[in-house]
Amino acid sequence: MRIFKDLFCSYLLSLTLFTGLIAVALPAIAQQNDDDISGTISIAAVVNEDVITIFDVQSRLGLFLVTAGIQNTPEVQQRLVPQVMDTLVEERLKIQEARRLEIETSEEEVLSAIANIEAQNGMRPGSFQVSLQEQGVNVDSFYRQIEADVAWRKVVRDVLLRDVNIAPEEVNTVLDKLRANQGKPEYRVSEIDLPVGSDAPEQNVRQLAEALVIRARSDTPFPALAEQFSQSPTATVGGDIGWVMPEELDRVLDRTLVRMAPGQISDPIRTATGYHILMLQDQRTAGAPNPLKHILEISQIYLPTLGGRTLSPERLTRYSERIQTEVRNCEQMQRLAEEFGGPGSGKRPLLYAGSLPENVRRAVIALPANQISRPIEVPGARLFVIICQRDDDTGLPNEGEVHAQLQNDKLRNLARQKLRDLRRQALVDIRF
Repeated sequence: MRIFKDLFCSYLLSLTLFTGLIAVALPAIAQQNDDDISGTISIAAVVNEDVITIFDVQSRLGLFLVTAGIQNTPEVQQRLVPQVMDTLVEERLKIQEARRLEIETSEEEVLSAIANIEAQNGMRPGSFQVSLQEQGVNVDSFYRQIEADVAWRKVVRDVLLRDVNIAPEEVNTVLDKLRANQGKPEYRVSEIDLPVGSDAPEQNVRQLAEALVIRARSDTPFPALAEQFSQSPTATVGGDIGWVMPEELDRVLDRTLVRMAPGQISDPIRTATGYHILMLQDQRTAGAPNPLKHILEISQIYLPTLGGRTLSPERLTRYSERIQTEVRNCEQMQRLAEEFGGPGSGKRPLLYAGSLPENVRRAVIALPANQISRPIEVPGARLFVIICQRDDDTGLPNEGEVHAQLQNDKLRNLARQKLRDLRRQALVDIRF
């Protein structure tokens, strides 16, 4: 994540300051830290059979502070500790469920997930961990966070997916709704969800939301903040909700969203459950056909103008006239391609219009089937194209795509419910 590049230099100072301030903000933790000096392990919480140590809490809190670039004060730490503890408890539950199901996570899988995060945030492979190590920062906390996410994704994929069924009627209902919404505005939205509750007081959550907005509007990538702070399931994908219609969100969020411009980040928005921060990535008209997705079957004739098979000006003119006057369908095009076409002439496999070179695409994008194109000058040849068949994009997904989206949506909800069940059934003992 790019934020780490900017903040590495201050990390050690922040972590040192954190150790001092935690004694003021959390006296119970400070007292237990004295035990660390004497060689015993200070326990912050026990989750079933697994222990969360004070050092675990410190490490993750330090990572949170560095990620958000929030001023390190006792008040900030008091506000963040419940969220840090909740995150660590959830991670232990994910790992425990994977262990119970005998699902293993390899180091290669974790490193691959870290590499994907680096790539999504414009960092070179391995640069994040190298930079941390160069600054003397222990990366174990971040590694364990990713390990828990990888393990949970495997639980979701290998176990929970079995319980997801999509009926044909559900697919048809979605397609009917999409057809009804064609032409309406649609928004690509990312979110940070900060619930308010007994362990997250209103004022504290509000202050955190305001601080995150400031960081998001400056130099911190929104996905990095969402991954670390959002309590929504979308946190694992940087807060990306995807494309939504206004009425698909909370009514309070809708009112803000429709007034935003692409790239804009909202102020904290209070809903019934807590505070939300929205980022509008893009806006489009729902169901608008995409010409680049038109599927074309074409036949073409190259008339060489360079190289060993270069045609004389007279033959180039004569062949061009024959193509334009004689060709009325793909069969006639194929015969002439075999008679005098250069290398590459003849029928092509199905392709997307977007895969064609730009000058060729402009000439054929709106060309009806069985109509010859104008002459197209390309490097080393004059090109003629005819469209044998075309399947224009309608702007709507097909049944398979809708089925996959419904499956993903149900799977996310099922995973969320499973995690709530694990939390409810767990023996969690918070000791500070």
